[in-house]
Amino acid sequence: MGLARALDDSELVAYLHYVLVDPAYHGQGIAGTMVEMMKEKYKNYLYIEGMPEERKNAAFYQRHGFQIMPDGVALQICNFGDKR
Repeated sequence: MGLARALDDSELVAYLHYVLVDPAYHGQGIAGTMVEMMKEKYKNYLYIEGMPEERKNAAFYQRHGFQIMPDGVALQICNFGDKR
């Protein structure tokens, strides 16, 4: 029903890459529980950074203590080519 993925450098920074919940289970607090579990797991890291792909999801992370980085910007290279 849910999946969370984090990437870390084993010491300083953990990137919470995504939190996914089956739409049939939305609104039950599952995503929030998973975010809190990740925060607990990485509580001794200097940074826990969220990487939501859509701006509309930022408010969800803010409710869980994340702050929008004042000078931060997301970067991406897509190599789909003709593979779509």
